[in-house]
Amino acid sequence: MRLLLLIVISTLSLHIIFPNQTKALSCAELEEPIIDNYDMAVVGTVLNVKNDIVQKGFTGTKETKKYVLLQVEKSWKTEVASQIIFEADFTWGYDFQKKEKNIVYLHENNGSYYNSPCSPVMEVNSSDDYPKITENEFTPNKEVNLSPKMWFKFDKDLDFVLLLFGMTVFCFIVWRWRANKK
Repeated sequence: MRLLLLIVISTLSLHIIFPNQTKALSCAELEEPIIDNYDMAVVGTVLNVKNDIVQKGFTGTKETKKYVLLQVEKSWKTEVASQIIFEADFTWGYDFQKKEKNIVYLHENNGSYYNSPCSPVMEVNSSDDYPKITENEFTPNKEVNLSPKMWFKFDKDLDFVLLLFGMTVFCFIVWRWRANKK
C-alpha cells in the first residue's frame, strides 16, 4: 500500500514539475471577401499527396511536412503554371485526397506555396460550386509536369539507411583493395 501511494505521489509530482505542453488551434473568422486574406486562390484536382521528413543535417530536429500536387484549372489574383506543389499543415490541415477537386486559398513566399491550417478548402464538383470571387481570374500560364518532384519526398527517415549503405560500400572498397594487394 505504501509503495502504491509513493508511486501515485511521485507521478503527480512529475506532472506538476514537467507538465505536458499541448498546442491548440484557434482560427479567427476571416473578413469577406476571403481572398483578400490570401495571396491567391486556385481550383484544381489533387494528383498526389505525400509526407516528407525534413531534417537539417544528421542531428537536427525532424519535422514532417505534407505536400500536395495540384492540377490547376483556374487561379485568382495570381497566374500560376498548370501544376503546383504546395505545403499543407501536417497536423491540423485539411485532409487532401487524390482525384478530389478543391478550391484552395494559398499564401506565397519566394515561389513556394503554402496552405495554413485555417485556410478555407472547399470540395467542388462543377463551376457552379465555385465561390463568387471578384478578383482577376486566370487560366494556367504554362504546361508543367511536377510529378517527378513529388517522387523525392519520403516519409521515412533515410539517414540511417544511407549511413549503412555508405559503410557497406566503404568496407567493400577496403576489402577489394586489400585483396588486390595480396
